[in-house]
Amino acid sequence: MKIKKKIWGCLLSLLCIFMLVLPVMASESQETDSEIPAVTSEDLAVPTEIPAIPEERQKPLLVDDAGLLTEEESSALLNKLEDISQKYENEVGIVTVNSLEGKTAEAYADDYYDYNGYGYGENDDGLLLLISMGEREWAISTYGYSHTVAFTDAGLEFISGEFQSKLSSGNYADAFNCFADQCDDFLRQAATGEPYDVGNMPKAKVSPFWLYTDLVVAFLISFGIVKAKSGNLKSVKKQESAKAYERSGSLSLQRSTDSFVNRIVTQRTIKNEKDSSASSSGSGGSSSHTSSSGRSHGGTSGKF
Repeated sequence: MKIKKKIWGCLLSLLCIFMLVLPVMASESQETDSEIPAVTSEDLAVPTEIPAIPEERQKPLLVDDAGLLTEEESSALLNKLEDISQKYENEVGIVTVNSLEGKTAEAYADDYYDYNGYGYGENDDGLLLLISMGEREWAISTYGYSHTVAFTDAGLEFISGEFQSKLSSGNYADAFNCFADQCDDFLRQAATGEPYDVGNMPKAKVSPFWLYTDLVVAFLISFGIVKAKSGNLKSVKKQESAKAYERSGSLSLQRSTDSFVNRIVTQRTIKNEKDSSASSSGSGGSSSHTSSSGRSHGGTSGKF
């Protein structure tokens, strides 16, 4: 009996100790759980912040990553681009790359312009010609003054038509210099207040060689015609009287009178060819698209 009492006493003691310790363990467990922060869906979300646009340009106006130009060609072209950009306060850049890295040529050109800080002044005025050798594509991105005033859609189409054949034939230095010269011309025209656009495009330039050639050919043809005609006149002799030029019996005038019978007036509208061609070609101006930075750009693109 004494042994049983001792056993029961030990069990009761253990039970009492357990009852006292249990609340302490529960409180410690709650404190430990509270120290572990809860994971929310926001913590698992991938950051989608748009890169900041630099206030200053991060790269030169000429970037030849594809290695298309010699050192001499690069130096001369860079000087030309810098002179044009300073003269008109509108940056003109050229960039060559090996790949578009999965982007379109238009998107790559826009992003390169924005995220490398291109553009003159507070409004970041300028344009950029991008060449990708991997895809053999090109794109022009315009922004600010270049987009809204100097380079319209019709103007960009004209400029690309001037340099694209040179790109296709591999004359890259000639193509880039042609682009720079056209930009110089377009910015000069825009400064007059009448930028090139539909109905007001640059006149085709004629090479001095062909001009001189045409003059020489025209002179030779005219000389030959005059020489031939003068040979046929050798049999003609000067006459003293006008009667000598009258054929006998060819004229017998008895009486001459004029009588007004009727008058018919026909009217028709003559269209102005300049106005009709301008209206059929479109209203002019520049189209717009939004880049990944949220900016509004203009431009055009193509293959070579």
